[in-house]
Amino acid sequence: MKLIPFTITALVNIGVGVVLFFALLLGLNGYSGKQAEPGLILFIAWILLTSLLVAVLSIVMTNFLTAKKSINFWVSSLISVLVFVILGAVINVVGWFASLFVTEALR
Repeated sequence: MKLIPFTITALVNIGVGVVLFFALLLGLNGYSGKQAEPGLILFIAWILLTSLLVAVLSIVMTNFLTAKKSINFWVSSLISVLVFVILGAVINVVGWFASLFVTEALR
């Protein structure tokens, strides 16, 4: 049962990362492959680590809400998934900007 919030949160955040990856490719238009490589590597690592972190935190929040607050598992899963999908998306947008700045700084 604990895998449900983990899986949903991770997959949605990776999906957001894929959309942002294509936006990053558009943002890096005009850079050569060699110049854009550090930004792309940073962004891919950022997305994977962020997705893993928010998915684990989603499980922790689900367990907290279920055990301490006596909320139904499904309701607590829904709350934690929504909170950490939004948080992960915001962090991924920050990573998108960081990748652009790193690419520009190393140009």
